[in-house]
Parts: sequence; structure tokens; C-alpha cells
Amino acid sequence: MPVETLFEHLRHNWPYRDGVLDGQDLSGTSLVDGTLMKCSFRNASFAGAVLRDMTFLECDFSDASFAGARIERCTFATCIMPQTDWREAAFDQTTVMAGDVARGTFVGMTFTRSFFMKADLSQAVFAEAQFTKSCIMHCRLDAVDLTRASLNNTGIIQADLRQAVIDGLRCDIALLTECDLTERDLRSMTLARANLTDARLDRVILSGVDLSGAMLSGASLTGADLSGATAPGAMFLKADLRGATLAGARLSNAVFQEANLGGANLDGAQLDMAIFTGADARATSFRRARLDYALFDHAAVDSSDFSGARFLRTDFHCASTEGAIFMGQTGSALETNMARAVGELYDPRKVRPWLT
Repeated sequence: MPVETLFEHLRHNWPYRDGVLDGQDLSGTSLVDGTLMKCSFRNASFAGAVLRDMTFLECDFSDASFAGARIERCTFATCIMPQTDWREAAFDQTTVMAGDVARGTFVGMTFTRSFFMKADLSQAVFAEAQFTKSCIMHCRLDAVDLTRASLNNTGIIQADLRQAVIDGLRCDIALLTECDLTERDLRSMTLARANLTDARLDRVILSGVDLSGAMLSGASLTGADLSGATAPGAMFLKADLRGATLAGARLSNAVFQEANLGGANLDGAQLDMAIFTGADARATSFRRARLDYALFDHAAVDSSDFSGARFLRTDFHCASTEGAIFMGQTGSALETNMARAVGELYDPRKVRPWLT
């Protein structure tokens, strides 16, 4: 019998190849420390099984069930696994590489130190799944369902999430680097301490969202709505925020160094100790913004509006302010410090103190 042959190979640590176990019931069994190559398990059941230290190479698990199974230190490489059922199962230190897992059901699963790499997860359902120290890297995620899933120290890297279902997705120290979320409404997501470096967030809705300590360096946020967002300490280093709305946002200690804020709206924003060093903030509105100890050194704020803003030692050292409006602002501002400017701009390659 094929099942008996399979277990005989596992007992002797022999690789098992080209086995056909379609429709077999392996519920509750233990598969330990083996290698299976080009085997077929179509419609088979592994419900409640334990798979430990197993390697599956080019195997076919189409429509198989792993409901409630425990999969530990396993590798699924180039396997065919469409429409598989993984409900309430657990992955621990398990890797799925370059496989077809489209339309798989992962509802309520737990993933610990596990990886999906270059896999097709189109229309897969990860509703209420919990990811810890795991990664989904370079995978196809068309219409993936992440409803109320939890990403804890977990990364989704370089994925198109424009059609993903992300209602209630919780991110705690999560990486969504280089992901495309263009025009999405992200108000139901928890994004504090999330890493969105180089993400595409053009015209997204993040109004009122908690972005405390979030990393958005290099992200594209053109036309995005961050009005009323809570983002103290958020990093917008070299981000593109042209035409974005940040009115009323809490942005204390936020970093906008070398960011492009052209035409952005920061009216009434809390920007005390924010850093705009080298930023392009031309034609930007800072009306009634709180700018205590904010740094605009070497920034371009030409034609920007600071009407009614509150300053307190707000630093405009070497800033370009041509055409800027400062009507009704209160507090104190620091102008260019010439000695400091000379020290910053001096280039011995261009200045010859004497001629030879």
C-alpha cells in the first residue's frame, strides 16, 4: 500500500519519490525527518497531523486538508498547493518557496519564524491569522484576505496590496516595505511602529490613524490624507508628500529631512521639534501650526504660509524664504548664523587662499 511504503521510507530515512497518495487519510499521523519528491497528495487529509523536519519537493497537495495540523521546521519547495485548507494549523520555522498556494484557506493559523518566498498567494485567506517573526517576501498577493490578521515583528516585502482585504489588520513593529497600497483607505489598520520604507501610498487615507514611531522614509505619499493623524517621532526622511494633507496632525519630533512637501497642508499641525532640514516645502501651508524648536535649516520654504503659526526658537538657518508669509505669527525665530554657514559651506577644493 502507498501509505505503508511512505512510512517505511520515513522509518529508514530514505527519500520517497513519485508516490501517489491522492485522497489518502493521514489525519492525526506523524511525518518526521523525511524527504518527499514529486509525490501526489491531491485531496488527501493531514488534519491534526504533525509534520516535523520534513522536506517536500515538487509535490502536489491540490485541495488537501491540513486543518489543525502542526508543521514544524518543514520546507515546501516548488509545491502545487491550490485551495488547500490550513484552518487553525500552526507553522513553526517552516518555509514555502516558489509554490502555488492560490486560494488557500489559512483562517486562524499561527505563523512563527516562518517564511513565504516567491509563492503565489492570490486570493488566499489569512483572516485572523497571527504572524510572529515571519516574512512574506516577493509573493503574489492579488486579492489576499488579511482581515483582522496580526503582524508582530513580521514583514510583507515588495507586494501589491491594492486589492487586498486589510480591514482590521494589526501591525506591531511590522515591515510593509516597498508595498503598493495606492489609493487605499487604511483607517481600520493599526500602524504604530510600522516600517513603510519606500512604500507606495499615493492618495491613501490615513486620517486619524496612529502612526507613532512609524518609518516612512522614501515613501511616496502624494495627495495622501493624514489629517488628524497621530505620528510623533515618525520618519518621513526623503518622502514625497507633495499635495498631502497633514492638517491637525500630531507630529512632534517627526523627521521630514530632505522630504518633498511642495503644496502640502500642515495647517494647525503640532510640529514642535520637527526636523525639516534640507526639505523642499515650497508653497506649503503651515498656518496656525505649532513650530516650537522646529528645524528648517537649509530648507526651501519659498511662498509658504506661516500665518498665525507659533514659533519658539524655530530655526531658519540658511533657509530660502522668498515670498513666504509670516503674518500674525508669534514667538521667536532664529535667522542664519553666518559663522555656522561659512563652516558648513566651506569647500577647500573650491577656495584657494593664495595663488602659487
